[in-house]
Formats: sequence, structure tokens, C-alpha cells
Amino acid sequence: MMFFEFWREMKKKVLIIDDESDLCEIVRIMLTKDNYTVECAYNLEEASHKLLQNPEIILLDNNLPDGTGLDMLERHPDLLKNCLVIMITADFRHSTSQRATAIGLQHFVLKPFTLNTIREMVRKIA
Repeated sequence: MMFFEFWREMKKKVLIIDDESDLCEIVRIMLTKDNYTVECAYNLEEASHKLLQNPEIILLDNNLPDGTGLDMLERHPDLLKNCLVIMITADFRHSTSQRATAIGLQHFVLKPFTLNTIREMVRKIA
């Protein structure tokens, strides 16, 4: 195996699940430059297919067109065991916080955020 192939295999896979396509693209570009392999999904249905690629890190918006990120985590409890999930949301009420904690979610970023906030959070937990 050549060094380039080995290096390429070492890249961590990130899945961004957010219905804001511009936000996804900006974060995708930044994380790609930081040597991550990045996929985007814009709703839960699309995300369910991309989960088959076994991402190691998921950036998950809570409010999506076809449900919530918390709904997805409740349907797929193995996600929190097999990868690192960061909830990204503008609406983080007490009830959302309690539900997220009950599920086992530990990492949160509130919108609006800076790109550096996402970069540092991903580096910290990766």
C-alpha cells in the first residue's frame, strides 16, 4: 500500500445533517481542508442512507424538514455508541436539553456559531 492510500484511509468520516445547504457546504469545505472526508445530508431520509457509510463524526441539526435529529438518535441508538455526535441547533429549549441528555447526547453547538467553533469541537472530540 502506498503512503497516499494509507493517508487517505486515515481520514475521519464526517456526516453533516442539516437542511441549510449553504451552511453544509461551508462546513464541508472547512473540514475537507482539515483532512476529513465529509458528506452532507439535508433531511433524515437522506441521512439514513449515508449512515451506511459509517461516519465517525456526525454534525446533526435538530430541526429538519422530515423530523428532528433527536428523533433520529432515538430510532438509531447505536449511533451514539459507534460515532461522535454533535447536535447543532438554534432552538435549544429546556425540554430539548432534557431529551438530548436522556438519549445520551453530550456535545452541542448553538446557532449561530463561528466556523472556528465547529472546527475546535470536531478536533476536541475526534
